[in-house]
Amino acid sequence: MQTGILARHRNACPIHRLMIAVIAPLAAVAAVTQARAVVLPDGFQQTTVWSGLTQPTAIRFAPDGRVFVAEKSGIIKVFDSVADPTPKLFADLRTEVHNYWDRGLLGLALDPSFPTSPYVYVLYTLDAVAGGTPPRWGTFGGTSDDCPDPPGPTTGGCVVASRLARLQATGDMMVPGSEHVLLENWCQQFPSHSIGTLLFGPDGALYVSGGDGASFTFVDYGQTGYPFVNPCGDPPGGVGGSQTPPSAEGGALRAQSLRRIGETIGFNGAVLRVDPATAPRWRTIRSPTAAFPAPSASSPTAFATHSA
Repeated sequence: MQTGILARHRNACPIHRLMIAVIAPLAAVAAVTQARAVVLPDGFQQTTVWSGLTQPTAIRFAPDGRVFVAEKSGIIKVFDSVADPTPKLFADLRTEVHNYWDRGLLGLALDPSFPTSPYVYVLYTLDAVAGGTPPRWGTFGGTSDDCPDPPGPTTGGCVVASRLARLQATGDMMVPGSEHVLLENWCQQFPSHSIGTLLFGPDGALYVSGGDGASFTFVDYGQTGYPFVNPCGDPPGGVGGSQTPPSAEGGALRAQSLRRIGETIGFNGAVLRVDPATAPRWRTIRSPTAAFPAPSASSPTAFATHSA
């Protein structure tokens, strides 16, 4: 399915005030339009900037006028400007990305000093478990991936991880082989509640969010899986170990991983504050409602937030 990107602007306002919106598949737009017509505020108009994009998920504007657009499959395109109708291929990460349901290349950020610091940061669902080699469920260079049955997308689940990586740019292309993995974690059993957003803060840190990777069709505490239950290995039973409330810590409860004491900590359901150069997690940013002590300097830096 191909989509376009729209710019909404008030009269002749500067480009930097454009508000970019992603247009849903045409069939869905038609259905929504029949039910609820879009009414723009007075003085605004809607203009198509680009069309022919396939499931764009993130857009970033470089200081030199170039525009980077990520597509869910793992493709990153770059336009010379908003007036450029034809993009160049910056990077093709389709083999690494598991593009299935809510999974895919979802986060994109440019170094604040780009292009002097020629780095592009990506956050995506990895088509492998943490430390594994992609593709596990998809195919080399495949645009759309699958989850066979068994294990089944909503029953046993196709287990994957997610990855935060840095790409080096040379001109309008990624330097071949330059992907540098910063973090690989976020075990996900089911195809929703996947990885999230990637943004630079005014403090120069990267802020990284991710979901719990749990089921959205039943109350999930790690009791299912194929060929073993609890495939993410959450406490207390580990991979294949039974999970029983109230001691279970799997499924949606994975979003509480930062509360674990003396056990493996996952990044699910948290917002991490990351050093973009070396990837150590910086000091903890704690929730006002957090009831757990600040971790040591070597533990994940996170603001706990979750959908459990």
